[in-house]
Amino acid sequence: MDEDKKEVRETIVSILEEAIESEIESERKYLYAAEMTCDTRIKDFFLSLARMERDHKEQLTSQLEELCAQLTVLGEMNDMFV
Repeated sequence: MDEDKKEVRETIVSILEEAIESEIESERKYLYAAEMTCDTRIKDFFLSLARMERDHKEQLTSQLEELCAQLTVLGEMNDMFV
């Protein structure tokens, strides 16, 4: 059962890490698109999308850090009783 829990935890962490990378890549694409256009409205639109992706990345990173901290504490507590 412990191996199953460990696998689930690793999967969740992996999903969050992949999501963070996806947000970073999307932000880069939107910034590039903003650089490519001369139309101010379109440029602002792409910059707005890039900011949203950066915010998503920051939220996911915060959640991942919190999850990893909790898993560390739980792991240490489990080690105390094994």
